[in-house]
Parts: sequence; C-alpha cells; structure tokens
Amino acid sequence: MASLSKLLDPTKPRTPLYFFSHGGPTFMYDDKNTIGEKGAFDKTKDIGLKILNEIKPNFIIIVSAHWESNYKDSVEISISNEENSLGQLENKLIYDFYGFPSFMYKEQFHTKNDISLAKHIQNTLIEGGIDAKLSKRGIDHGVWVPFKVAFSYHKLNDEYYDLNIPLIQISLGQNPNDFEFHSKLGSILDKYRSLNGLVVTSGMSVHNLRDLGLGFSYGNSSLPYVSKFNKLLTNIITNFKGEERLIQLNELKLNDLLYQAHPSLEHFVPIVVATGSSFNTKAKELYNADVGSLGWGIYQFD
Repeated sequence: MASLSKLLDPTKPRTPLYFFSHGGPTFMYDDKNTIGEKGAFDKTKDIGLKILNEIKPNFIIIVSAHWESNYKDSVEISISNEENSLGQLENKLIYDFYGFPSFMYKEQFHTKNDISLAKHIQNTLIEGGIDAKLSKRGIDHGVWVPFKVAFSYHKLNDEYYDLNIPLIQISLGQNPNDFEFHSKLGSILDKYRSLNGLVVTSGMSVHNLRDLGLGFSYGNSSLPYVSKFNKLLTNIITNFKGEERLIQLNELKLNDLLYQAHPSLEHFVPIVVATGSSFNTKAKELYNADVGSLGWGIYQFD
C-alpha cells in the first residue's frame, strides 16, 4: 500500500473526468455472440489506454449507478479487509446481475483498495458538508465491467492486477431525485482531480429496462425517445455549465422524456455527479449510440 502522501500528488496536471455508459456483463466481450455495443466497447478500451499511458493517475475514485446509500443524507465509501495472495487489500467483485450464462459469474478483475485513501475521502466529504460512512463492500458491475474493458485488455499476461493503482468506489445518495446533493458530491470530489486522482462516473445516458424486450424488436434501431433524450442531454452538458447547467438538468424532471429514458434515475444521476465535479467546464461527447431502449453516451469533462 502506497503512502497517502505519495498518492496525493499536487505536482501533476489536473486530470479529466469520464462518464461511462456501462451496459450489462455482456459489455465485457469483444464478441459478436454476446449482446454488447461494439462502438462503446472500442471507445472505452481506447480511453483506458489513454488513462494508463498519458494521464497516469495515482488512484481512481468511481461513482456507479449500482450503489445507493443506505443512509439518509449520506454516502458510503467502499473499504476492503480481504487480503489477496500478494498480502494486499483487494476489492471483491459483486456479481449483481441475473440470468446470464454461468461463465460471466466466474470473471475476475483484480484491483487494490486503500483504507487510508478511503478515510481521506471520507474526511474531505464531511468537511465539504456531506456525511460519509466507510462500508465493507466489493465493487459492482457498474465499476468492474467497464473497467475490465478499459484496462484488462492492456495488461501483460504475467501481471496480477488489471489496474495497478488504488480504486475506491463511492455510493450515490439515497435520493436519486436530489440533483443538488449529487452535484455537491461531485464538486467535493473535484479536489482529487488536482491531486493526480481520476474521478469516473458510470451509468447510462438512456436506461429503460422496462422496454428492453420491445427494444430488441427494433433490431439495430432504437425506440424514438432514445435518440431524442441522448441529443437533449448532450446539448445540456456540452453547451451549458455552472448553475445554468444544473438548472437545465433540474428542469428535465418536468419533461416526460426524462422518465421515458430513465424510469428510475439511478443510471442518470452519475452524470449529475460528473457535472458537479466539472461545474465550470463543458463536457465533450466522445461517443454515443442509440440501441433499442438504451443510450451509450460516453463523455469527458475537463
């Protein structure tokens, strides 16, 4: 475990922030026999190479759609007490998906945890006005599935870790409708982007599993609301910033299109966290695709 002072390095350039659309476990495979999204797969893999070779962060903080806090007005921070064969704390995998082939539940993705870093993040959040609790928990598929695509394909065969820097997951708040809370969460985490830490959020630009079966019947096309919402969202996050962008995001709650695209908001709120961390900068759309009832937006915030 690296010393905390070595992890928190203010001498490096400020890192970008990425939002990944992560899909399900089928996204892990560059294989036509699984149902993923080839363009999003390739872009995620390319971003992973850039992170490793150009950005070179000392650690990664990630907020995923698949962890909502158990505590009101508070977030949770993942810690591990399980040592691997190297005698180091490792993040366990949570296989939080159902009805997929058995081999997907045997997939591995090896990453480090760091309790000292988790405690530093906890103190930073509390000082910033958001209560935070340490929780013994693994990382869910909203983390390790896109990260497996981003990083595992670039590692050498004899390397143990798929990502050889600490990885800390932070939950969403308990109320996904509270955009102010999640924007504030992002703004507090923004500090770590100036300390050579990378902040990533993971959800989907459109996520309507209720219409998934109907979406399949569209083949390579998409349901009408998918393209409409993707374009609306991209317009908001690439053309607005600051309070004006947060107002635009809040006004989406008055638009039925939001609830067509996101019948529940947990896959959308990570985008709000991202905008909070990059409050005064506009986003870039790196990739998007409209497939069935899903939107595959990938964004970068500088």
